[in-house]
Amino acid sequence: MDYEYTDIQEGGRQYETYDLSEYNIVKAEYVKSHIGTDNGNPYIEALPRPRDEEEINIAYTRPMTGYRWEEQKNLPDFDKLSSIANLRKIRYELPFHAALEQEFYMSLLISYRERRLKLTKGKNVKITRNDREVYVNGTLMGKNASAANAGITMLGYSGCGKSASLEILLSNYPQVIEHESHDMLRFTQIVYIVVVCPPNSNFSTLYSNIGREIDRALGNVEPFYESMVRKARTLGDKVSVVCRLIERFGIGAIILDEIQLLDFKGQKDSTFEGLLTIVNMTKVALVAVGTKDAYYKMFPNVRTSRRTGVLIEANLYCGDQRYFTAIVRNLSRYQWFDEYIKFTPDVIRALYDVTKGIIDQLIGVYMYMQIDYIRSDPENRPEVTAEYVHKIAKTYYPGMQELLYDMENPNIEEKRAEILRIAQQNVQNVLNNELMKKKTMELAALASSQLTADRIAIRDNAIANVKNTIRITGDVYNTSKIEKAIDHVMEIKSNAGLDECAIARKAYEWLKKNKSDKRYDKKKKKSVMDEEHIEIKRILMETADINI
Repeated sequence: MDYEYTDIQEGGRQYETYDLSEYNIVKAEYVKSHIGTDNGNPYIEALPRPRDEEEINIAYTRPMTGYRWEEQKNLPDFDKLSSIANLRKIRYELPFHAALEQEFYMSLLISYRERRLKLTKGKNVKITRNDREVYVNGTLMGKNASAANAGITMLGYSGCGKSASLEILLSNYPQVIEHESHDMLRFTQIVYIVVVCPPNSNFSTLYSNIGREIDRALGNVEPFYESMVRKARTLGDKVSVVCRLIERFGIGAIILDEIQLLDFKGQKDSTFEGLLTIVNMTKVALVAVGTKDAYYKMFPNVRTSRRTGVLIEANLYCGDQRYFTAIVRNLSRYQWFDEYIKFTPDVIRALYDVTKGIIDQLIGVYMYMQIDYIRSDPENRPEVTAEYVHKIAKTYYPGMQELLYDMENPNIEEKRAEILRIAQQNVQNVLNNELMKKKTMELAALASSQLTADRIAIRDNAIANVKNTIRITGDVYNTSKIEKAIDHVMEIKSNAGLDECAIARKAYEWLKKNKSDKRYDKKKKKSVMDEEHIEIKRILMETADINI
C-alpha cells in the first residue's frame, strides 16, 4: 500500500484527537516505525506505540475526583455513603502494567509481521460494516512457513486488577482502523476484539461470541458475523469460519477474558490446543486472561504451555508488603471518619492479613470500614484498630479468611470470587440504589501517585474555565463530558506543564470536535453522483418530461 507518514509533535500520538471510548473506527494515520524492518508495513505503522513509564503512571493511576477532607467530613451521612462508592473507581499503577503494555504491543508487531495482504484479482471482498455492505481489496493472510504467534497469558487471583488493567491498556488503541492508500487500496483492520467467556461455556459458544464481537467492533447492530459462525455445523467448520474472518479483517489480537470459565473437557478441538490451531493458521495474537486455576485447565502438558508466549503473573505484587503499605497510605487519603485517622502499622498489618495484598479486596474491606463506621451510633463510634479491621472482614466477608490461607489451591478461586461478588452486591444494597443517581465522575490520570495540590487545582480551574466559556458561547455540555475532556487533554504527554487556561482551551476544542457528526465512520453525502445515479436521474426526468 502506498501511504504518507503523519507529522506529530514530540510526545504526541496520531489518534489523540479521538475519544477512543466512543469512536472505535478511525481513519489510518501512519507514523514511521523505529524498527527499520517494519517500515512500509501499514498494519504496524498505523498502530500507536505503547505508553512509556510516565504515560503508564498517568493512565493507570486514577484518583477520586473532587475529594476534599474538609468538605467530606461535614456531609450528611447519606452523602458520605454515596461518596464512598466512588472508591471502586480508584486505580493504582501495579507492577505488571509495564510488562502488559510492552508485551501486548510486541504481540501485535509479531502478528502483523507474519502476514501479508493478498489482493483479489478483479474482484473486491464484500464486508458488512455499520449494517451496510462495503468493499475492500483483499485479505491479510499468514505466512505458512513462519512460526506461530503465541501472544500472552495473564493469570492472577480474582480481584488483583486484570480486567481493569486490560480496559486501560486498550484505551491506547483504536479498535478498528480503515486503510485507504493513494493507489485506492482499501482494507479494514480490526486491531483487537475482547471476548468475555460466559460461565460453563463451550467452544462452540466461544467461536460464536468471536463473531459477535466482530459485529460490535464494526458497528453492526444485526448479528451478521455471529450468525455466520453459528450456521457452521461442526466445531471444525466454525474454526474455519473464524479463521476466514481473522484474515478478512486482519485481526491483530483476540483477547479471551475469564478464560477459566471455558469448559475444556472433550475432544482435541475443545482444548486450548484447539485455539492454538487458529493461531497457527492465521498468526493472530492470542491473549488469555484468567485466574490461576485456568492454568491447569489450559495447559495439561508442558508442550502446550511453551507455545503460549509470555506468562504475566498479575498477582505477584500481592506478596510485597512495602508496596501494600504504600497503597494503604494512598488509599487512606480518602476518609469519612469523624476525625482524620493516620493508620498505624498494626492496622496496616491487619489489612494485609484480611486481604493478602489483593487490591480489589483491600478496597472492599476499606469501604466496609467506612460504611460500618458511618452507620454506627454517633455517640459510640468504633475505634479504628487492628481488631476492628478483623471484625469488618469477618462480618462482611464470611468464610474468606480460611480461603486466603490456601491461595495457591486452584480449587478455591471460584468460592473466593463468589464471596467477593456477594460482598460487592451488598455494598450496593446498603446504598439502596441512590448511588446510581450520582453523577459519574471521571478519575483524573495524574502524573504521580503522590498527588499534588497544584495539579488538582489546575484540573479544577480548567474545568471552571470551560464552564465559563460554554456559558458565553451557549454550547451545552454536561459536567461529566467536560471532566472527560479535561482528563483527556491532561493525559497527553505533550501537554505536560500547560496551565489551566491552555488546558481549558484544548479541552474546549476537543469537546467541539467530538460533538460534531463529521467523523470518519459516519455516513457522508456524495459530493458528485456516480454514473449509475446520473443515469437514474436522467430516466426519471425524461419520464416526467423535464429537460436535464
